[in-house]
Amino acid sequence: MKTALLSLATVVFSLVFWSSWALAQEKPGDAPFAYAAPAFIKELDTRYPAQPPVPPSPPRYGGVLHFPAVVRAFDPMVGYRPELALVWDTLTEWEATWYFPEVQRTPMIRKTLATSWEMVNPSTWIFKLRQGVKFHNRPPVNGREMTAEDVKYSYELLKDKAQYSTRAALVKTITVVDRYTVKFELSMADPKFYLNVVDSLSPVIVPREAVEAPGGLAENPIGTGAFMLKEFSPGEGALLVKNPDYYLKDKDGRPLPYVDAVRLYFTKDAATESALFRSKQLDVMRVSTLDQLYALMRTVPDLMLYRVPSFGWGDYGMSMAIDKAPFKDLRVRQALSMAINRDIVSEVINKGDAALYGPFPWALAGFTKRADYSYANLGPNYQYNPKEAKQLLAAAGYPNGFEMELEWAEFQGWDFNAFVQLIARFYGDIGVRVKLRQLETSTWLSKAAGVQPFNQMLAALSPIGAGPSFMDWVYLRYHGSFPKTMNREGISDPKLDDLLTSWRTDPGDKRPQLQRATWDHLRKNVYRITTIVPPHYRITQSYAYAGANPYCWFPGYCSYEAKTAWLTDKAPGRKFDKFAQ
Repeated sequence: MKTALLSLATVVFSLVFWSSWALAQEKPGDAPFAYAAPAFIKELDTRYPAQPPVPPSPPRYGGVLHFPAVVRAFDPMVGYRPELALVWDTLTEWEATWYFPEVQRTPMIRKTLATSWEMVNPSTWIFKLRQGVKFHNRPPVNGREMTAEDVKYSYELLKDKAQYSTRAALVKTITVVDRYTVKFELSMADPKFYLNVVDSLSPVIVPREAVEAPGGLAENPIGTGAFMLKEFSPGEGALLVKNPDYYLKDKDGRPLPYVDAVRLYFTKDAATESALFRSKQLDVMRVSTLDQLYALMRTVPDLMLYRVPSFGWGDYGMSMAIDKAPFKDLRVRQALSMAINRDIVSEVINKGDAALYGPFPWALAGFTKRADYSYANLGPNYQYNPKEAKQLLAAAGYPNGFEMELEWAEFQGWDFNAFVQLIARFYGDIGVRVKLRQLETSTWLSKAAGVQPFNQMLAALSPIGAGPSFMDWVYLRYHGSFPKTMNREGISDPKLDDLLTSWRTDPGDKRPQLQRATWDHLRKNVYRITTIVPPHYRITQSYAYAGANPYCWFPGYCSYEAKTAWLTDKAPGRKFDKFAQ
């Protein structure tokens, strides 16, 4: 392997220096935790297995479940928010149920509105719909049955909107075969298309009457979901109540959901969420950092923790304007990646509790063990090598480096401030002078989604997929035929396109080889710089049981877990006539 590693003494000095710098950035009261982190991580490994235990049975009915959310409008026409899956169903969704422990190892599809599907050919798919599903019994829809016409209408209404385009990008036409059957004609062959209609990143099914009524879906939030929106208070929260006509049942035939209502709190920061959890005003929440988890476990010692390595969601990385100099030069991109010490990023961001991350999720390249998540499997472009980085810059015509702008924003649950400060220091060491530009979060989100262009470099999460599908994690994110709302950097690489097209048209035998070949091509060309991905921490009160799986990385994303969540008789008594109770 071609490497130019620092001497052991230099590495030790670097770690000490950067660890000291990281401690200096924290509040005085937080600093001692940096030294306790390894012991605490070991404690987590012992107390909380990656596969959580199955709770007792039967579940208890009743109660009001509380969890945090960020929802600006309760309207799927305005924008995608995962919490909308509580009110509006999709054709299928990922199983996230406490009584199916196998979902921790194997992705399972929960059949919601669709009960079966058939591939006529790779470009033509037929879906059979569940009969007897009713929309919420509210005017102007009044509880009528959902049919194939509603599926056709919803896909044609939503499939081209940015928030659903990654899941419905291949859908060309939809035909109603009969009352309970729809046919999808795709713009290009996909032998695994059924994976791309799973969960609420694909178009939700809405009734035409509600869309066309005054105020649209915002004033008529009617779907087929397990809950009905009772009250929406912008900036504060929402109250959803149980749908008495919901069609799904649990494995023993009991009707879902178990809880009477769900109350969403629109929280603004981690400190507020922690305070609400300590006072039992939140039952389920995602914890963003190890130190926040440490503090909560010390003050709420009986909490339950779901801690699982991330499949790929929530990483720290950067997108580059690869159509512009200097980023169009491969040597520059490789140099910028080599300049980063990812071990230090892990220490500063999450006290070392994080995994290395490459061009896309490890498992999709065939790396199925945590021990595989290594520098050896990422290659030299991901290894800290400032000497080689400087040589690459000089060969590219930048012996004295260059100036560049790095855009970023505050985003709840992530510490992009510390991340970009680290990047600026690493890049300064190789002569690249970084100007940091902080954006409003809404502007940053728009740029991360490819709706607005970024100038040179954008610190952001990698474009994500909804489930463990190579199609939406890799194909849609890297193929040159897709717009920047999917292919954020505007990557156009004929060899890469050929690899991806070969993968898409292959019936399945050669797909693993092609996925690994794509991994190798991307780690060499560094079209996107990635560093680390922390694990996911989701905590619940001792009286709350909520299912989860490795793809439900925060309560909103698999908010449909509320369908199968239940509360013991130790839960606080709560009213649900109004949100503010």
